[in-house]
Amino acid sequence: IIKRRGLTADKPMTGDKVCVHYIGKFANGKTFDSSWNRNEPFTFSLGKGQVIRAWDIGVGSMTRGEVCVLQCRPEYAYGATGSVPKIPPNATLFFEASMKREGIQQLYIELLDFKGEDMFNDGGIIRRMKQRGEGYSTPNEGSRVQIHMEGECEDQVFDNRDVAFVLGEGEDYNIPTGIEKALEKMQRGECSRLHLTPRYGFGEKGNSSFNIGPNAHLTYKVTLNNFEKAKESWEMDTKEKLQQAAMVKEKGTSYFKSGKYPQAVTQYGKIVSWLEVEYGSSNVDSQDAKHLLLAAHLNLAMCFIRLQEYGKAVENCEKALTLDPLNEKGLYRRGEAHLLMNDFELAKSDFQRVLEVNPQNKAALVQSTVCQRKARAHYKRDRLLYANMFEKFAERDTKVL
Repeated sequence: IIKRRGLTADKPMTGDKVCVHYIGKFANGKTFDSSWNRNEPFTFSLGKGQVIRAWDIGVGSMTRGEVCVLQCRPEYAYGATGSVPKIPPNATLFFEASMKREGIQQLYIELLDFKGEDMFNDGGIIRRMKQRGEGYSTPNEGSRVQIHMEGECEDQVFDNRDVAFVLGEGEDYNIPTGIEKALEKMQRGECSRLHLTPRYGFGEKGNSSFNIGPNAHLTYKVTLNNFEKAKESWEMDTKEKLQQAAMVKEKGTSYFKSGKYPQAVTQYGKIVSWLEVEYGSSNVDSQDAKHLLLAAHLNLAMCFIRLQEYGKAVENCEKALTLDPLNEKGLYRRGEAHLLMNDFELAKSDFQRVLEVNPQNKAALVQSTVCQRKARAHYKRDRLLYANMFEKFAERDTKVL
């Protein structure tokens, strides 16, 4: 029963975070729950079974600012996990809220606000589900998907097409990484509106094909029409994993040469996920697995250096050096990452170890000299900084005296 109409025509969608105030009563008028008594609005994800069915259905029909009384029969008083606490079987429920205005007590449930689902809890991809999909299966990395997509930037449509591609290779089709990540959580037939920050869109470079400038926020309407899942790691035998690893290694190298480092990371990461368990087994193909795994970690380190994620570069170098402690590339790239993080002593140590492995490595010799020079400059700068700081402290103390 609508007591006050909402402020806009927009309604919450499945997955939205909704915020309400309410009082819940039995048919005899006895209150069993109240957000007002707690002085705290109630928030939940719509259509996810987090609340009783009456809430998902009723609140989903409301608009922002709407006030209503919601009455439900016993069969709607149950959620995905059974009966709501404090509610006996076969009870008829009334959900209301109470607030005094100008001396008149009004009974209502109020939809305060709602917003889209933050898919990865970092604000980068916000989903608003216009149509729920079917079943529970979702695409995985390597799935072949068929979608329809409509892209907008600053209220202007710049992309409207059907496209079929393999998840992880969307860059080849001018598809932002945010679309690919969202598709891994979508079900067949689902239609969602996705808001992408620049990190998950076209980033600092923009996209000249669509005339999208740098750091643009994008909105896409995406429908997942169909998909065919790729084999999971546990579904493949060692031979299949090695074959697939060799293929994605070539893809990763192609992406790297094109400067598409995030896409290269995705490909090399597949090799690690497939072969980490295989290496060290008694299988006769163990050495092949080691070779591919070593190359994957070395290439990941190189990608992360380009992406300025130096900590991840060091991590992958160390994994490579676990496989081959005297690996020249692993030592050099770790030294490079340490140098870029201003860890001059660690960097110098790595370059010197490279020279022990290969005295003819001129790049390592040059970098070792660079470490010494930068360490001296850093020390000199710090000494001057602290000297000036202590002089100011001494001057201030003298004035106080």
